[in-house]
Amino acid sequence: MMNIWLQKNNSDTRSRSGWRSVPGGDSRQIWRGTVFGIIAFCLFLIASPSAFSQKEESAEYPVKLAFLYNFTKFVEWPPESYRDPSAPLLICIVGHDPFSQVLEGELRTRNVGGHPVEVRTLKPNDRLSLCQIVFVPATEKQHADKIVSGLKGSSTLTVGETDGFAVQGGIINLTVEANKVHFEVNRLAAERAGLKISSRLLSIAKLVHE
Repeated sequence: MMNIWLQKNNSDTRSRSGWRSVPGGDSRQIWRGTVFGIIAFCLFLIASPSAFSQKEESAEYPVKLAFLYNFTKFVEWPPESYRDPSAPLLICIVGHDPFSQVLEGELRTRNVGGHPVEVRTLKPNDRLSLCQIVFVPATEKQHADKIVSGLKGSSTLTVGETDGFAVQGGIINLTVEANKVHFEVNRLAAERAGLKISSRLLSIAKLVHE
């Protein structure tokens, strides 16, 4: 299973917070290039003087945001999920946005399969089916079931970060155990949404069932 260590190192001058991310020892070689991309992405942004405030902050959410972006490289959406061939790939955060605006601004400079990446913050009752990815943060746990059920019939990749999210019908769930970020995948939920997840991604995920 793929994971990313979130370690604190007071001597690491690359981060204002003193946090850095390093790859877990059991990562598969096929994923290694992407892992390095995630780490470089996070460390570059953490090193930016404007990325974080003076107070110490965890590297958890920069890493999770990097995961969201990198999932786009291993998931195939149906053509009809975009209004036109040049439409943006929408990453939508529901409710409270835990990510830095600086990090999100960096994502907006990226392009996936000819689609510019766009990050939006929406409310649970907004039209979430327009998004290619919907991230449900822990603060919206009470709305998670309603959000997932409301997206049935759409080709939206739902990503959560709370216990049971994938088991209850979400497609991907990000978890943190012993300072490592892991992810779970519900293949049945992905198939229902018409999403094709690369076997390379599935090979390093924890597969869960409803």
